[in-house]
Amino acid sequence: MGNIHFEYEQCHCSKINKEVTITSMVIKESGDKAVTNEDKKQAFDCNKKEHCGVLTISRKEMLIDWMECSHPRFVAG
Repeated sequence: MGNIHFEYEQCHCSKINKEVTITSMVIKESGDKAVTNEDKKQAFDCNKKEHCGVLTISRKEMLIDWMECSHPRFVAG
């Protein structure tokens, strides 16, 4: 089992032409199976998602469609 860390990356969003913060979860492997630079990283949030069309609020539901995001970590799903 690994340790879970959060990473915050500043980048430019071409869709809204602003700086955004992408939050990723990083799983750092520990123990015998740990390999240097083999951490698993998954982006899961953007602090401006409500401004670019990724987030849709419908009554009591919040729907997020990362396929609408221009950031390369979200395009792959």
